[in-house]
Amino acid sequence: MAVVSTKVSSALKLTMKVGVDERGKDKFVTKTLSNLKVAAVDEDIFAIGEAISNLKTYPLFGLDREDKFSLVRE
Repeated sequence: MAVVSTKVSSALKLTMKVGVDERGKDKFVTKTLSNLKVAAVDEDIFAIGEAISNLKTYPLFGLDREDKFSLVRE
């Protein structure tokens, strides 16, 4: 029996380095932008993430795209 996946939502996560703790380990904060268009291409999402990071105080450490899928049997 076949299973079909359908993308139902996308989100962009920006991870920024905000400093160092008392032990010398890097501290990070993550901001999530939800409700992206599911058809948006990675290059456009990356460009948006970089543009937003330029407005932030802390340096960008990483960008992640999280997609959620619905699974149904055919």
